[in-house]
Amino acid sequence: MQGVSINRVAVVQVVGILTIIILYYGRIFLVPLAFAILFAMMLLPVSRKLEQWGTSRITSTLLCIALILLFIAVVFFIIGLQAASLSEDLPQIQQKLQQLVNAGQQWVQQQFGVAPQEQIAFLKSQISKFSQSFNKFATGLLSGSMGMLSSFALIMIYFFFLMWKREKYEAFFLKFSDAGNRPEAKQELHEITKVASQYLVARLLSMVFLAIFYMVGFSIIGLKNAVIISLVAVLPTIVPYIGSIMGGLFPLIMALVAGSSSMVVPVMVILVLAQIIDNNIIEPLVEGNSLNLSPFITIIAIVLGELIWGIAGMILFIPLFAIIRIICGHIPALHPYSFLLENDVKEPKWIEKVKGWFK
Repeated sequence: MQGVSINRVAVVQVVGILTIIILYYGRIFLVPLAFAILFAMMLLPVSRKLEQWGTSRITSTLLCIALILLFIAVVFFIIGLQAASLSEDLPQIQQKLQQLVNAGQQWVQQQFGVAPQEQIAFLKSQISKFSQSFNKFATGLLSGSMGMLSSFALIMIYFFFLMWKREKYEAFFLKFSDAGNRPEAKQELHEITKVASQYLVARLLSMVFLAIFYMVGFSIIGLKNAVIISLVAVLPTIVPYIGSIMGGLFPLIMALVAGSSSMVVPVMVILVLAQIIDNNIIEPLVEGNSLNLSPFITIIAIVLGELIWGIAGMILFIPLFAIIRIICGHIPALHPYSFLLENDVKEPKWIEKVKGWFK
């Protein structure tokens, strides 16, 4: 019995290593396909509703694609409008930045005895090295942008065919199970679809809440260009945990540069308060317990996703791990792995009461 268990663990480990290798070397193909599958799961209810209203499958699919494009266009349109207003304040921002640089030079001179001229010489040498690196970065960014456009086109093409012939792909997966187990396999596919779609919807609604909260909060304290600052701060939060930290740096910097040092603390309070409400109330209400992943496994999914697929992996690997948990839960031999992945942290009673108010 012990030998069988050891062999089973060894097989799972080998399969896991091979899967990681395939995911890494096949990322150019797999990342757009994974996004297309995620979008298809999210917009499946919309397509079904449109078909119930009498539209054809192709028309409903094209309307879903138009919905995605419209959402992206609105976001870029708002950012473009706010960026234009931000450019009007650039002279004041530059002046404030120069004052901060001068204050920093004086502090360095007082603390370490380094004259401003020596500091400037050191900065020039570093800027020279940085400019060389920036040229390489800019070239890579330009090629990366073209790659993003081609990847997005692939995502839309994959999305179209996944939505158009979705019954065929569902039947394909059901054929792997015996006739007697197909109802259970169909239920498993339903759970997977629900988890993936609910996760992405929860992330988008969470971002909308944070954007509104930031806009209102920053406007109340008098931070200029509150709209674009809020949008830039919210975009990285599509990646849980890490994204909120990265996004929060921009409002703090803008509060220091475009506002005053006394505005940094109110901005920090708004950022922390928004995250507390979002993590403990908004996300649990929208997402529920669909992912059912432990916080530790969630962090592992983010780190592993970044190592294998970059930023795309940080977004996609969380629902991927949730799908793995569901599959392991339906296979008796893999129940221990489902147990390892699932969430075992109980919510505080006050959060349960707050959630009960919205039910």
